[in-house]
Amino acid sequence: MAKRAMDSKTASLKKTSGHKNEEHFADAIGGRIQAGAHTDKKDVIDKQDRAHSVKAGTWWQIFLYGEERLKTNSIFQGMGNVANIMLDCLNAYPPSFAEYQKNKKAAKQGLRPHMRALLAELQKPNILRAFLDKALFDGGKADFLSIYPSAANDPKNKKHFHIFHKDEVINALQNDVTLANSKARNENETSEQKIVLKSKCVGKQIGEIEDRHDSQQHYREMKFRLNAPAMMKILQSNINTSASFKPNVTVYGKATRLMK
Repeated sequence: MAKRAMDSKTASLKKTSGHKNEEHFADAIGGRIQAGAHTDKKDVIDKQDRAHSVKAGTWWQIFLYGEERLKTNSIFQGMGNVANIMLDCLNAYPPSFAEYQKNKKAAKQGLRPHMRALLAELQKPNILRAFLDKALFDGGKADFLSIYPSAANDPKNKKHFHIFHKDEVINALQNDVTLANSKARNENETSEQKIVLKSKCVGKQIGEIEDRHDSQQHYREMKFRLNAPAMMKILQSNINTSASFKPNVTVYGKATRLMK
């Protein structure tokens, strides 16, 4: 019980810091906070009414979706067979966390064929592109990825933001990363429990897609996360034109023409 309370407190602090970071970015570009749920990727709206997905911190949790979200989200449902395979991954685990605790090995073995199937689906170029667009930009509803590549709760006067256009973000990722199933590193681990994203530019794993099953609170949820420093290096290496937009804002590539 105490652990869950600490987890909830940490999650709340991260959410609060994220909202503060969005406010700092909105002030930096003369924009406004998007009204409505913060589950959407449209975090900040600029003066031209274009949406920015704003990220900060070392690891970005891109999404955390349960069964109902995967069943009802029309974009995921229209993305090849991704949603159905993710549901198969979730359903490889018993209905309750208590049942899973009794026989973890069986659940992990049951997950393996579904993670292989998910890898095969996401390796299709058109499917991967649609997946990245949905995950990072809510299916095109956001226009830019705007990054503060350090802690979200840093003071406003210390922050320098970096703006990338969504098309170039997706192109850079598609050109740089390869997808693979995870491999067991010792006898206590099980292979094919995740999909890992490996970067040629960074030379290591920079993200993962997995079935979260670590607690009663977070059980049978599909999670996608990316490493922020790695993402910055990939984007800056692949999008080599940049310009100063404001004293504390740099724009890259297509964004240098659009952010006026």
